[in-house]
Amino acid sequence: MILNTLRLKDFRAHSESEIHFGERMNLVCGANGIGKTNVLESIHYLSLTKSFLTSTDQTLLSHEAPFFELLGEFTGEHRKQLKVRAAFVPGEGKKFFVNGSPVERKADHIGTIPTVLLCPQDYTLTAGGPGERRRFINNIISQSSSSYLDDLIRYRRTLKQRNEVLYRMKRSNLSGAEETLESWTIELVEIGSRIISARLNFCGVFSGLLTKAHEMLGDVVERPSFEYRPISDTISTTDLADIRDAFTAAIRKEKHRERQRGVTTVGPHRDEITFFLDDLEVRRFASQGQHRTFGMALKLAQFQYLRNETDETPIMLLDDVFDNLDRQRIQLFIGILQEQGMGQLIITAAQKEILEGFIDFESESNQMIELPLMPENNPIEMAVHAE
Repeated sequence: MILNTLRLKDFRAHSESEIHFGERMNLVCGANGIGKTNVLESIHYLSLTKSFLTSTDQTLLSHEAPFFELLGEFTGEHRKQLKVRAAFVPGEGKKFFVNGSPVERKADHIGTIPTVLLCPQDYTLTAGGPGERRRFINNIISQSSSSYLDDLIRYRRTLKQRNEVLYRMKRSNLSGAEETLESWTIELVEIGSRIISARLNFCGVFSGLLTKAHEMLGDVVERPSFEYRPISDTISTTDLADIRDAFTAAIRKEKHRERQRGVTTVGPHRDEITFFLDDLEVRRFASQGQHRTFGMALKLAQFQYLRNETDETPIMLLDDVFDNLDRQRIQLFIGILQEQGMGQLIITAAQKEILEGFIDFESESNQMIELPLMPENNPIEMAVHAE
């Protein structure tokens, strides 16, 4: 997938901007606060229907703007021409259009433009809590499997309903609540078992990709691995019937504690993923450099997984990832990113000199984009938000 042109109107620091990209390596540079990260944020929004920095669309608006609008023109390997437009109006919400047609469910759009993001916040993947790692896995599988994403959405709704029943039961002894709880439990187990099975299948494939990606990152001798621990240690198969039985047994075992706490205490929303280097847990024992290398390997493995599963080369977004690397590490990582098959990369850096000598900007495939864009080089024609 290649992003050819990006237009931003009243999005963050961009009142009106139009940017043209090369099909390989693109460096977006400029002073801090000028809107470099906002460029990547807008691409992420067009691809995954949300920002990677905030969950509140209102905060994406330029100061006092009545709406924001984004337009991306893409060329895909299967869908040759793809125009994606997103518009947000306070009080009305956000809308997406693909080639002029409205997207009825935003979930249906996810995976159309596979995207991988590397950013400073990736440190929480290896150093943070299990929720960060669950989100990482959900992001990857959702971009490659619409059925998995549908199950995730249904599971969250079912979990919310079940938790509401448990909370009411905790507060008072409700007549008929047990029957209602049981119906939500049956649905939770059915959907949750499919999610666990999909995660187990994913882990079996991703483990090998992670090992190869880590080896590519230089003279590292530790062997990376990870352990996915679902609801029960007895689950070692992707067979749905076995998972369903184990999930049901785990919920029955937690019956008393759930009623005491008023929440669902077992399920895919509580699963743990632990990363290791050799036999040592990364979160507890890794150095800063090891955290950084492991995080980069995770994203390279994500790229390879999505390329294999979607038959579309992902766009890779890199936000200020080179600032804390020495010249040798930059040369190594850029060399990996320049390999055939890596597709389009869009990189941000405060200073263009940090990548000087590593990228040939004389090539038509590569572009250097310096912000702020000059008015004479920034023609912009955006549609009105209502269509």
